[in-house]
Amino acid sequence: MPIKENRRFTPLSAVLLMLLLAAWAGGYVSLPIYFDMCDESYQIMCGWDYRTSVAAPLSAWLTSVIGPLWNFDYFPFRTMGWTLHVVAVLIGMLPVWWMSRNINFTLGTGVVSIFLFSMCRGIEWMFNWDSYAVPVLMAVVALCVNYRMRPRWWKIVAMGIACGVLATLRLPSSAAIAIPAVCILLTKGRPRFAGIMALMAIYAVCVLAIILALYGSIGEFRAMLASNLITSHDTADLFDLYTYMLPMLYLYGMAAGGVFYIIGKTHTGRVRLAKAMALAACAALGFYIFLHAGAVRPNWYFVSPLYIVTEAYLVWKSRGISRVAAIMALMATIFGGLGSNIMIARVVIYPTMPIVLYLIALNTSTRAKAAAFAAIWIPIFVISREYVASMFTEQDKCPVQPPPHELRGVPHMKGMYVGWWDIDRIQRIADRFMPFVNDTAYNTAVMRNIPDDFMFEYMFDSRSPVYPHRWDNDTLMLNRDYTGRFTHWIESSDRPVAVLMVRYVNTVDSPEEDIIGEYKARYHTVYTDSEFTIVIADRNPKSIENINNAD
Repeated sequence: MPIKENRRFTPLSAVLLMLLLAAWAGGYVSLPIYFDMCDESYQIMCGWDYRTSVAAPLSAWLTSVIGPLWNFDYFPFRTMGWTLHVVAVLIGMLPVWWMSRNINFTLGTGVVSIFLFSMCRGIEWMFNWDSYAVPVLMAVVALCVNYRMRPRWWKIVAMGIACGVLATLRLPSSAAIAIPAVCILLTKGRPRFAGIMALMAIYAVCVLAIILALYGSIGEFRAMLASNLITSHDTADLFDLYTYMLPMLYLYGMAAGGVFYIIGKTHTGRVRLAKAMALAACAALGFYIFLHAGAVRPNWYFVSPLYIVTEAYLVWKSRGISRVAAIMALMATIFGGLGSNIMIARVVIYPTMPIVLYLIALNTSTRAKAAAFAAIWIPIFVISREYVASMFTEQDKCPVQPPPHELRGVPHMKGMYVGWWDIDRIQRIADRFMPFVNDTAYNTAVMRNIPDDFMFEYMFDSRSPVYPHRWDNDTLMLNRDYTGRFTHWIESSDRPVAVLMVRYVNTVDSPEEDIIGEYKARYHTVYTDSEFTIVIADRNPKSIENINNAD
């Protein structure tokens, strides 16, 4: 449809602006609900020692600077993460304004994007390195679109700096340097080779400057990189994981077939509205049923196949600056997930949505085309909404849900609420272990089992003194190198040591019990049950006697 230029702020503009702010504010409602603290707690803890966080050194440094302002509490970080993601959407609105010069349409795309983001969040509700990186990634996209419209050398400098910052915020995002490189190649009237060389030089200088500022030397950074890279996220492991996920490409193929066939049928202009809606609804329903047939986890793949294929279609159909904008949005969507162990879930959807909505509007000259586009996106809305609803209700666990609870006396958890199925376990652990955490006479530590144990390290300010960045779904307690180092640290401590070992339902009577039993036999057992064990290692017998008397 034609989008007329409209630069005047009208009463409709005021309404749209209020709706945009309401959608933004609405996203904060669900932030205190606790779902999974594994990733978030780990990445907040990286701020305690940012130099070892080589996968995202600048992000960890920012966390180390910001964290003390609110005592590294969980809720403010999640609030900041949501805010930064919405800022990324606002940045995505800039190219829409530059291309359309229609303030109402620009605000409308923001309202749709932020509203869907607020209601249909899957992974983006968490605080993680993406929270810092996505706004910068969208700034790169906006700079690219602006450069294509009015090429200037200072914009190449800005793109190089932005890409350098982005790479140090999240190392896999280094690939995003390809976005401005492609933009420069597609821009006529400028020396393309010189532009790309200037871009790469500025990018390299920026990355080098940040690394030197954080680590002092390249050698120091390389040493940190060799010893602190997160396991299961190195190049070989991610390659194996992506290879394993290659069969997921048939989802993209299926979605591509549906999109291209349906839009192609309606593109002739001879298809009536009812037929277009029926075709699109059948494709959408088929995709929805396919997801729920057990082939994939809907909460991981609820948006990206249809969305990315829609972007690819828009690249095919658009021309001029619109095509460049479509290419930039598509590349940002893909590169937003690069380096994640669940790449298809980690894609930049909502920040690029204003651009995609603008391009869809340009390609919907008939009601049949509009109906086809709308119906194709039915799975995006339905599956996303269903996933978010399941997180709030957990209907598969209990038909009637008690309200979430707030933990008592647990550091960093102010303002956060825990689901009914976890509150008893976590609160009992806190009640038993916090006295040792608060007692300066003790060293405390959590012996990790699986990555979820980062949660307890975070809550009790007792980050493991060994394997600080070990992250693997394999049971860490079965790693004798880990337990050996742990035992050596305990034995060499100059103070009594309180050790928390958390059990899980599927680990009872499994080999993990050997190391738990070994510690119970070696040290004084303060408390033990089917869910967790606390032992005290102390060379002073009187201290043990005092503990026994207190019990």
